[in-house]
Amino acid sequence: MGETAASPQETDEKEAAERRRERRQKLGQVALDWSPVLAKLTTIVMQHLS
Repeated sequence: MGETAASPQETDEKEAAERRRERRQKLGQVALDWSPVLAKLTTIVMQHLS
């Protein structure tokens, strides 16, 4: 009962922080998913250049 409602600005800041956290997690997952492909591509390019 003693709780006060968060101001709209506080709510927006919390939602923005949550969206940033989710975006970072998604980017990290994409990087992990593509790392074997990028490693192989790097190997091919290095062999071609040497």
